[in-house]
Amino acid sequence: MPGVADRRSRAARHPRERGSALLLFPAAVAVVLVLSAIAVDLSIALLGQRELAAAAAAAANDAVAAGLDEAAFRSTGEYRLDPARVDAAVRSSIDGQRPGLPDRLEVGVVVRGDRVTVRLVGSVPYLFAPAVPGGPRRAEVAATAEARIALR
Repeated sequence: MPGVADRRSRAARHPRERGSALLLFPAAVAVVLVLSAIAVDLSIALLGQRELAAAAAAAANDAVAAGLDEAAFRSTGEYRLDPARVDAAVRSSIDGQRPGLPDRLEVGVVVRGDRVTVRLVGSVPYLFAPAVPGGPRRAEVAATAEARIALR
């Protein structure tokens, strides 16, 4: 059997290298697990930011639709936004979307002429990063959306 003799002679020539490749597998598994944890945490942060962007766009659109200053419209026929109504519409829209939004949410509303800008800043908890000593516990995410009056 020539195959058996070849294996014995290789093992005799390099006795310290026998089985050394086996030690690399746990290290490779650990690297894959760490990279997977990082990917999951970054995905959580990206999802939180996308949810905020969608909520900000919906709130800005709701504010433009519900923010009409009725007194000015009736007296002058001009479509203007009432900042108080705009703010109330944004808050109502955000409250309606609250279960799916990140917690610790800050809402900013700016009315400029026929435009409404909504800025949302929230905090999303990481899943794996808190397991690392000194690792971040949360990711800050933000989104801004603007809507403009469009008369038909």
